[in-house]
Amino acid sequence: MNDVLRKDLLKIQILFLGFVLLSLGMILTMKAGLGMSSWGVLHQGIAGVSIFTFGEVTIILGVIILVFSVLLIKTKVGIGTIANALFIGLIMDFFEVVIKYEPVAYLEKGLLFISGLLIMTFGGSLYISTRLGPGPRDGIFVGLSRISQIDVKYIKPVVELTVLSIGYKLGGTVGVGTLFTMLFSGYLVQFFFKKLGFDPKTEKQRSFREYLLKKETGKKV
Repeated sequence: MNDVLRKDLLKIQILFLGFVLLSLGMILTMKAGLGMSSWGVLHQGIAGVSIFTFGEVTIILGVIILVFSVLLIKTKVGIGTIANALFIGLIMDFFEVVIKYEPVAYLEKGLLFISGLLIMTFGGSLYISTRLGPGPRDGIFVGLSRISQIDVKYIKPVVELTVLSIGYKLGGTVGVGTLFTMLFSGYLVQFFFKKLGFDPKTEKQRSFREYLLKKETGKKV
């Protein structure tokens, strides 16, 4: 087995932990009822005008975005990229069903939303830091940060504002939580990246091509 692949397989547990935390955080912000993240608003808007569930929209849109990001900004496709596109939506649908708590008081709503936002951004930062390939959506701002050399905290709000506008026009729910997420999630991701020792401007995400290299060559892509 290729040495690079062997080492990466040891990170699978961390990768899926990131997926679970990201999905949990997303659903907690939904249950808070203060407005979801930009991507959540888009998924909600599409689900509202289609026959698909929130999670199914997440999967379908993820595959579409992946294709375009690979073609336009040369996003690398790795284990994490494919796993994200296939499993995040399923995990979200699971949490949406099992989590019944929906607060009424604004204090409870605020606390639930903030908890969800922190869990969501940490989960996303965690799985990206495994370097197994960014998810379809995260690959956009990681890729743009790499080619523009602009910090993620500036790139992410621009991308999310565009996504938010489309989701709102499709009927997605926008609230104070949406604005809060758009303004601060980029800073939170940047913060967690630093704590995890990951720099998206210099770190290279793994691609399947590296697994094809022979063990003895020692080459890097």
